[in-house]
Amino acid sequence: MKKLNKTLEKFLLYLILFLFVFIPLYPKFPLFNVAGTFVAIRLEDLVIGLTLGLWAIYLVISNQLRTFLKDKLNLAILLFFFVAAVSIFSANFLTHTVTSHISILHYLRRIEFLLLLPVVASIVKNKRDLILIMIFLAITAILVNLYALGQIYLDWPVISTSNSEFSKGLILRLTPGARANSTFAGHYDLAVYLAMAISLLTAIFFSVSKKLKFGVLSLGILSLVVLIMTAARLAFVAAFIGIILSLLFSKKTKYILFILFIATAILIYPSQLRDRLISTVTVNLFSQGQRYVGQTTDQQVRSKLNIPTLAVKTSSTSGLTSTFASSSGQTATDITPGEPIDTTQLGVYRSFEIRLKVEWPRAVTAFIKNPLLGTGYSSIDIATDNDFLRSLGEVGLLGTLALILVLVEVAKRIFFLLKSESKLVRFFSAGVLSMFFTFIINGLFIDVFEASKVASLFWMMLGLNLAVLRFK
Repeated sequence: MKKLNKTLEKFLLYLILFLFVFIPLYPKFPLFNVAGTFVAIRLEDLVIGLTLGLWAIYLVISNQLRTFLKDKLNLAILLFFFVAAVSIFSANFLTHTVTSHISILHYLRRIEFLLLLPVVASIVKNKRDLILIMIFLAITAILVNLYALGQIYLDWPVISTSNSEFSKGLILRLTPGARANSTFAGHYDLAVYLAMAISLLTAIFFSVSKKLKFGVLSLGILSLVVLIMTAARLAFVAAFIGIILSLLFSKKTKYILFILFIATAILIYPSQLRDRLISTVTVNLFSQGQRYVGQTTDQQVRSKLNIPTLAVKTSSTSGLTSTFASSSGQTATDITPGEPIDTTQLGVYRSFEIRLKVEWPRAVTAFIKNPLLGTGYSSIDIATDNDFLRSLGEVGLLGTLALILVLVEVAKRIFFLLKSESKLVRFFSAGVLSMFFTFIINGLFIDVFEASKVASLFWMMLGLNLAVLRFK
C-alpha cells in the first residue's frame, strides 16, 4: 500500500506539471458540445477530471482524508460548494430560473477549477518540485508570448470563443489591427494571464542569481510588450498595480518611482492601448467626443430621441471605415444615433455601456430576486463582466461570502510566508500574493473566475504557494 501511495503521488506530480503547461498552451478546441450553450467540454476538462479522481483515491489510501477535512481552508472550500449546491436546488425547483443541465455544468466547472488548489497544495512536497514547476511555467510563458507574436506577424492560426460560431473550433486568422489571442481564445484572457505573469516575475527577479536575472527580466519585458499589443486597459492597469505590490511585498520600494516612469512612458507612446485608455476617460467619464447625429431628417429625429437600438449607417462619404475597432481618427459605419463616431471611442463606449446598462443591472436584479442564494449558475447569461456582481446574482450573499472566505484564508497564509527565512519562498510568495490582487482587480470588470484557462492557473498557483507550508 505504501508503494502504491508513493507511485500515485509521483504520477499526480507529473499530472500537475503537465496541467501547468497544457492548460495555457492547448487551444480551446471543443471536444463535446453541450445543448443550450456554446461552452463546450474540452480535453483539459478530462485531464483535470482524471487528476481529481486519482487525487481522491490518493487521499483515501494515504490516510490523509481526515487531515484534509480538519483544514480550515478546505472546510471553507466545501462550504462554498455546499452553498452553491443549495443555490442550484433553489434555482431549479423554487425560482425556476435556470436550465437544469446547464446550471449543473456551471457548478461542476467551479468545483473543477477550485479543487486544483488543494490538489497542488497536497502533492508538491519540496523545494525541488517547486523549482521544477517554476522552470516549466517560465518556458510556457515564453511559448505563449511567441505564439501571440506569430499570430500578429506570421499569420499563425487563431482559435477563438468570442461568439457561438467561433467556439466550434474554427481555424481563424487575425485581421489587420486585431488583437492577439495566443492560445487563450480571447485577448482579455491572454491579457489577464500576462498581467499575472508580470506580477510574479517582478518578485522572482530578486530571488534568482545574477545569471538568471537577465532571463527573468527579458521574459517580463516580452510579456509586457505582448500585453500592450492586446490593448486590454484593465489588465494593463492591474499589471502595474501588481508590479508595485510585488515591490512592496518584496521590500524593494526604491524601484516604484522607476516603474511609474515606465508606465507613463508607455502611455505617452502612440498605441491602441493608449487611445483606448484616453477614450475611457474622455468618452466614458466626461462624455466627450463627436457623436453621430444623423444625415437625414429621420436619422436626426432618432438622434434627438437617443434611441440606441435602431441600426443606422453613416453616409457613404466614409470610404475608409471599418466595422471593427481600429486606430483613432477613423469613422465607424455601424453606429447608431448618439454614439461616438471615432471607432476607438465607439468600442470603449459600447464596452462600458453594455456593462452599465445591461450586464450589471441584470446581476443586481437576480440578487434582489433571491438575496441569500441568488438565481443559480447560468441564470444571468454567459457574461456579467464583474465577477463579484455575478457571484451575488448567481449564488447570492451566502455563496459570495463563502467565496470571499476562501480568498481571505488563502491570502492570510501566503502573507505569513512573506516572513520565511528562505529567499526563494519569500520572494515567490510576494509574487503570488501580488498576482492574487492582480487577478482580483481584473475580476471587477471581467469574469476571470469563469475563464477556464486563467481560473485554473490562478487556483493552481495559489495551491503551489500554499504547498510551501508543508515543506520540511
